[in-house]
Amino acid sequence: MLIHIIRHGHAGSRRGWTGKDELRPLSERGAAQAQAIARQLADTGVDQLWSSPFIRCQQTLEPLARLLGLDVDVVDGFGEGGDGAAALDLLLAAAADGHIVAVSSHGDVIPMIVEVAVERGATLDGPRSGKKGARYELTVVDGRVDRIFHVGAPDARD
Repeated sequence: MLIHIIRHGHAGSRRGWTGKDELRPLSERGAAQAQAIARQLADTGVDQLWSSPFIRCQQTLEPLARLLGLDVDVVDGFGEGGDGAAALDLLLAAAADGHIVAVSSHGDVIPMIVEVAVERGATLDGPRSGKKGARYELTVVDGRVDRIFHVGAPDARD
């Protein structure tokens, strides 16, 4: 069973944004990354899409949602400042129920999820944190993460 964890695509600068950070959208580059991610994950069996409450994470999954005919479910635990262990446990529970989840989260939460999985015995192929648009494929065996594979951020032409 696989779990896909995706760092949201490129968004505009925090400094240049005057609204609430939760509402800061993807940039054009980030939107192109989201399209590429959708193409990469289209045939992977994903049947649930989860997102941080932040709009840029939801936007990262929207092209995949349209392609698969799924809704993007907002899950608070994947927002900035989330708890890595609790987030991983949510993902493992979904995998135990037979679901293949793709979740979009943030550059602070994802490394915590990866770290907890490694502490629990997973093997990591790649860095603990990735660039915007990068993703991790977590292989789940017997209810735990066995291996984590880092997939770099897509070129918008992928």
